[in-house]
Amino acid sequence: MQISYDIANGYHDLRILTQEENLEKEIYYLRNVLDMYEYYFGMGDEQNLDEPITKVARYIAMRTYTNIGNTMRITGRYIAAIDYFNEALLIEDAFAMASLNLSLTLFQYAQFQIKSYEQNYYHHACYYFYQQTQKHKVNLEEQGYLAMLEKSISIFHSDYIEGYLKKPLDLPVFKVRSLEEAKYRDYMLVFRLFLEPCLDILGDHCFAVDSINLPLDEKDDSKNEEFIGLFNQIKQEFNLARYLWYKSTVLLEPSNHFADCELDFTDIGECADHSLKESFLRTAFKTVYSVFDRIGFFINYYFNIGLSGTMISFKNIWKEELKDRNGNTYFSVPSPLIKKHGNNPMIKAMYWLQKDFYEDKKTNITSPNAEPMFQMRNDMEHNCLRTGKKQGDTTFTKYTNEYRIDENTCRLLKLSREMIIYLCLAINFENREKKQE
Repeated sequence: MQISYDIANGYHDLRILTQEENLEKEIYYLRNVLDMYEYYFGMGDEQNLDEPITKVARYIAMRTYTNIGNTMRITGRYIAAIDYFNEALLIEDAFAMASLNLSLTLFQYAQFQIKSYEQNYYHHACYYFYQQTQKHKVNLEEQGYLAMLEKSISIFHSDYIEGYLKKPLDLPVFKVRSLEEAKYRDYMLVFRLFLEPCLDILGDHCFAVDSINLPLDEKDDSKNEEFIGLFNQIKQEFNLARYLWYKSTVLLEPSNHFADCELDFTDIGECADHSLKESFLRTAFKTVYSVFDRIGFFINYYFNIGLSGTMISFKNIWKEELKDRNGNTYFSVPSPLIKKHGNNPMIKAMYWLQKDFYEDKKTNITSPNAEPMFQMRNDMEHNCLRTGKKQGDTTFTKYTNEYRIDENTCRLLKLSREMIIYLCLAINFENREKKQE
């Protein structure tokens, strides 16, 4: 952990000179630290918290969560930043550097919300963590950071502070239709997997909904109806993947479904899992992975990038040139997204999120899990990947386990939720800019 943490800090210093490449590596190694922490200590027994090695690991992790939260904020990935700061505060709620940066992040992200009530809720959360920082400011390593936050807070009118920000939130009551639905929504709240922007600040039941929609009116442009229809499809495919994941991890037992009965397989002495439960999990993984190409298709046409046919993909929409395996350019993108819309912070956020996905060894990635996820999808779709233990030598068959598929599916669900929200906010930002012209 310490070695990866030191490497990440080295790239933090280097990125002052060469921003993007070293920021990519900084994020990669910070995540490497967190992967090690979560694997060895994340599910640790409460009794072991006083052990010296655990204390050191938690201290490094707390600072790493805060550091990567700051890098995520720099890239515009506010949702990921909020998540990381909260993880740091779960380790130590008096760690003022985390609460300070979380408050600042919430303040910055509030301005991009589509609805006024969402902005107000973000301001409320921002002020709460500002108060937490004031309470523990003695723990700040540099008091000058607090002055930066105070400057932001000073924008709030005193009536707004006294009449709203200092008071408890009055949230609407949310009613479910059945016990089964209540269990489903409670489970998804734990992972914050609803398409509701306010869920990133508060896990209340009223936010267990998929409320976000495109800020478009079909009357304004004849194409808007098509974009709204495509977005509805994206939301439903996300919903399907989420429910299949829930069904496979919570509801279904390995082999007691009636659909698995009377299903005769040839016994070859292997221990591969061919149950309906495993198939649901596998389908959830493939479905949520494909959501990203659907989003890429949407972005290509909405922002008039100029790709067509098989050239359209989630990774290609961010490029200025398409190259073959030998590095030769075979297509120049007519209207590169980052070049044309680089002033849109939410497009910048999506650009950095796509770096969590692997394409080839020549392209930098920001997640140690990117290549294994890519390989898993490729093996599921095009090769022979089975769930179970490998027995003996195989020519073309590869093996994985249910835990890896489950973990990657959850990871993809969180990324797709983040991407869908950023897409709506990016379009909202464009609309605001057009109105101001």
